[in-house]
Amino acid sequence: MVELLKNEKILFRTKPHPVSFWPHYVFFLYYIVVSIIIITNADSIVTWFNQSLLSFLGVTGVDVVFVAIWWIVLIIPALLVSIIRISWRWLITYVLLAILGTYLMYKYGFSPLDLYYSTIAIGFIGVSLTDIYRRSHEYILTNIRIIATLGFLGLKTRDVFYSKITDVFMQQDMLGKMFNYGTIIPITPAGIGTGVDAAKVEVGVGGAKKVPAGPTVGGGVAIEGEKAVMVPRGRSSFVLYGVPNPSQVRKIVLENIVAKEEAPYLERTVELLEKLVEDKEEKRGEEKK
Repeated sequence: MVELLKNEKILFRTKPHPVSFWPHYVFFLYYIVVSIIIITNADSIVTWFNQSLLSFLGVTGVDVVFVAIWWIVLIIPALLVSIIRISWRWLITYVLLAILGTYLMYKYGFSPLDLYYSTIAIGFIGVSLTDIYRRSHEYILTNIRIIATLGFLGLKTRDVFYSKITDVFMQQDMLGKMFNYGTIIPITPAGIGTGVDAAKVEVGVGGAKKVPAGPTVGGGVAIEGEKAVMVPRGRSSFVLYGVPNPSQVRKIVLENIVAKEEAPYLERTVELLEKLVEDKEEKRGEEKK
């Protein structure tokens, strides 16, 4: 439920398009598909191992190979996501999952293939949570402000008044154009709705010299350069992320921004007219006297 202000009315409300969260769905579907492929080809992997130079390791070696593949399958995508998002929590989470799964396997005598079954379960849980997360977003356009809410594991709400918006940015990727969804980013003077893309280069030279009858002495020189560009960007709870019919949403936002820009001038004009009328009435009253 949204608590509206005085004289405020809802013009439009929407949620992110299902396809707009495709990277999240693909991330978890990857675990399901790859795990199923490995399980169905387990005999081929065992045959390859028995014909390799590692065959002398026996059954233990086969288990180690399956566990090693599982670690690679589990961690590599998390590493890529962490690099792209510049957030190491994904990698840390999946490394901990890999350690926990390996520990439980050896402690309770589970088969290495059970690790892949657990990964399939993680994938299905991830897909379900992603859909719940997407549905937890709601974007409401009123005649006064933009309300962005996220009700997943708590509540986040952002209110952007049209009078505070300086720029409106709309972006669509290829799938967005195909399925008619896009992201609308309202930019405010506070900088909310923007991010920074930075390219950084570091060059260093160093050396060390052993001093006779003394410690090793070293030194170095470093040169660092960085170039940053401000770009429109924001989390899904801060912007109108992946909304259907983005052109229509953008039009509503722009129309309300224009209306709020005109309102102060109209109010000032009305005030001046009222003052002129009052002055004329006062003069007429004085003339009658």
